[in-house]
Amino acid sequence: MAVGRIGSSMSYMNYTSSINQLRLQQALNNYHSNRQAVSPVQRVNRTYKDSSLNFLKNYNTRMTDLMQSANTLRGSNSSGVMNTMKLGSSDNSVLTASERFGIRSGQKMSVNVTQVAKAQMNQSAGVNANAKASSGLNFSIRSKSASGGVSNLFVQVDARKKNGSLRTNQEMLEEAAGQINRAKSGVQANVVVKDGEASLQITGTKTGEGNTFQVTGDTGIAKGLSETAQAARNAEYTVTENGVSRNYISSTNEISLGMGSVQAVLKKEGKADIEPQADNERIVSAVEEMVNNYNKAVEFLGSNTGKGTEINRQLRNMVRSLGSEQSLEMAGITANKDGTLSFDKEKLTENMEKDPDLVRDVISGRNGIAQAAFDRGSAGLRADSAGLVQNSIQRAESSQAVDGYHFMNTFSKSGAYNLSNYMALGLMMDYFV
Repeated sequence: MAVGRIGSSMSYMNYTSSINQLRLQQALNNYHSNRQAVSPVQRVNRTYKDSSLNFLKNYNTRMTDLMQSANTLRGSNSSGVMNTMKLGSSDNSVLTASERFGIRSGQKMSVNVTQVAKAQMNQSAGVNANAKASSGLNFSIRSKSASGGVSNLFVQVDARKKNGSLRTNQEMLEEAAGQINRAKSGVQANVVVKDGEASLQITGTKTGEGNTFQVTGDTGIAKGLSETAQAARNAEYTVTENGVSRNYISSTNEISLGMGSVQAVLKKEGKADIEPQADNERIVSAVEEMVNNYNKAVEFLGSNTGKGTEINRQLRNMVRSLGSEQSLEMAGITANKDGTLSFDKEKLTENMEKDPDLVRDVISGRNGIAQAAFDRGSAGLRADSAGLVQNSIQRAESSQAVDGYHFMNTFSKSGAYNLSNYMALGLMMDYFV
């Protein structure tokens, strides 16, 4: 009996619920055809979902960028900048070197520069720079190149200007130098002024014994210009590789070594080793990128602390120091009060030149700065996404609770009886309003 009555009551409530729902729909169609009950709910959901997804996407980007830039500097990363070598010179004052192709395994060579290549240079005797010129200049320059080419240049300077006034000796020489440089015939000129005296200096544009020139004619105040002050000469050097030494001669100071795989520029006489070494420029650039990404992550977390409790936890983790004050200083890094970092390129470059091994260990060692930054980025990526947007979820649910659709859903969760009451109330409002 009891069971039967319960079943009858439930059937009746289901029936009345269906009738009320049908009547509510008819009322809405007849009297409120222009109302939109569901669209606002969809907009709330869409806005919430888009906002949360965009936030999580930006969060992951910040942490991924930090982790990747830190990984570039970790010593355990075989392809990172700390393990990427480039060819360099042990003494850049003697010669500079760079690879043109890939570095051969164990490539190392020693270079002994006994003579650098030079261009011919002629220079006149000094004259009083401010004294008035007594006569003009009328001379020629005949240039010969190593390839066999010949060119002639004529220089003519009047002692008087167009207005009839006399030029000074310095003005005479400057006009001659201008004519020579505008001609671009294998030589260049400049006026040297020292202790009140001016002289004209002419230099070949190419080094090597085969590139010469001759000055003939009336050089006037530029006495001695036809005499060679410095003869053109070739570079001479010895290369020792794998225990074998070979002598070379070059018309220029730009030379190729190691079957063309190395490009070197000779600077002065002396010895220097060419061998693989750390690429300091790339290391400095990588540290700067890591610092920038670290700051972006800290600033992003700091501006979103209201999103969820996990954000605050990650921010507390990030603002901790990446290392001791001494270690950061060796890397050119300073920790700011707000948890961000400042970076000094020049300081890091200077420290790498003074003590490269210590700097490498501080940055890329097992417990180095890069590893600490990598761990914090990795920890950020492992954070629970729900905890990152926990507060946003709660606010969204709170706002949706007053929405008509969710309000009806609250009634339906309490059973068919309460749902039918909600619908009956709706009918009454629609009929009387």
